Amino acid sequence: MPSRQWAIDLIRDKCMPHHIFRHSMAVRKVAVVIACLLKTKRHAIDVRLVDRAAMLHDICKIDSIRNGGDHALMGERLLNEFGYPVVADVIGQHVRLKSLQLNEAMIVNYADKRVKHDRVVSLSERFIDLMNRYGTDDARQERILQHYRDIVKVEDIILSSCNIDDLWLDNLNLIPGDYPFYCGERLLRENSTVENHNKDIDLERVYQDEPVLIDE
Repeated sequence: MPSRQWAIDLIRDKCMPHHIFRHSMAVRKVAVVIACLLKTKRHAIDVRLVDRAAMLHDICKIDSIRNGGDHALMGERLLNEFGYPVVADVIGQHVRLKSLQLNEAMIVNYADKRVKHDRVVSLSERFIDLMNRYGTDDARQERILQHYRDIVKVEDIILSSCNIDDLWLDNLNLIPGDYPFYCGERLLRENSTVENHNKDIDLERVYQDEPVLIDE
């Protein structure tokens, strides 16, 4: 399992734009909270795996935008090259799941569908946005609709397993905007799953399209 420090260094080395970083940290926030809730219900979830995979799920997004290609599969290949196949597998499934098994890949996949930019939203709002941006012809619209039908099934599995409703996760928007990286630290510490951070990230100092700057 890569350390959080290693993940942050990779984000910096890949010059991840600020808006993608903020999205990734918001997805991590949702995913980690869901993972911790599932652990309280005695589901065998590796919260550390969820944390790392959510942080890095869009690690190749800017490469995909610039050069084309499936950013999920590109991220999977990258993490495999670094010797982290378990994290790679979760990243590779963050757009499309291989199965409806309740596991770390499902958590990260669902968390990504609940975050529009850097805010938690409903599935319908997220997919309306996807339809407006990418539904440029009938075939693409049908794919997005089918994807929506599939993720509704995933939501039913996750929410029923956590014993929460879909509006509960909206409460995470109340966490201050400069706090996404550390959200859930108390839960993680109590579960002894994630080491403490040792770097500070000044989110407000970075312009929207500049790479993430991390203080030494």
